[in-house]
Amino acid sequence: MKTNFHTHTSLCRHADGTAEDYVKSALSSGLAQLGFSEHAPYPDVDFGRRLLFSELKDYLEEVDALALKYRGNIRIHKGLEIEYLPKYRSYYEELLVKWGVEYLLMGEHFYINPQGEQANIYEATSSTGQYLAYARTVAEGMKTGLFAAVAHPDLYMLNPFAWNDDCKRAADLIIDTATATDTILEYNANGLRWEQRSYPDGVRAPYPHEKFWEMAAQAPIRAIVGSDCHNPANIWDDAMEKAYANLKELGIHPVYQLNPV
Repeated sequence: MKTNFHTHTSLCRHADGTAEDYVKSALSSGLAQLGFSEHAPYPDVDFGRRLLFSELKDYLEEVDALALKYRGNIRIHKGLEIEYLPKYRSYYEELLVKWGVEYLLMGEHFYINPQGEQANIYEATSSTGQYLAYARTVAEGMKTGLFAAVAHPDLYMLNPFAWNDDCKRAADLIIDTATATDTILEYNANGLRWEQRSYPDGVRAPYPHEKFWEMAAQAPIRAIVGSDCHNPANIWDDAMEKAYANLKELGIHPVYQLNPV
């Protein structure tokens, strides 16, 4: 069964295509279920490269309308991708209850650093010493039970450092917490679309990281493949096929839907 729950549109300001463009692509690719997971806004600050808070209502209504229009052809779900930051816990609850969002993906682009400050994983850190703080924030988010899955849990490996004990400890914490909380970890196909880069540990995609997923394969985790598509053509492409092939090689049997979807 073909499914994808990680989908972005032009509303995030760094993707192409309307929501309906993605539905049409999903239909032509034979998907049974499609979940939209636009980068979510925050009510009090605009972090950029995401939906505006003033657009949230229209976004959710559009997904509902498409679900109705294409009912019988494909199941469409409305979700959001958002960072876990402790001070916004009540807001995440509000999204799920008041706003009727079906699921939240934790896409941890921000985290709380050892100084207790908000940090951005895309900004180069001075060392891998920051990674455990990143993992602690992800683990804390999983423990809330508010997130159906963690998107690209190995995103921290995009920085220009080789795999070392810090990376392993971060992976241990994320994987152990996912196991304890039964939170799904996403094998992110979009990372496979990135240009191969030269890192101290070899030429590779920034993520998914082989060593992270080798560790995950030794734990009773649930994994799902997410396209993380930013163009309708990427709903189901070579990167998706490669993602499933990689998981099969690792001995990981992915799930094809999120709970409680």
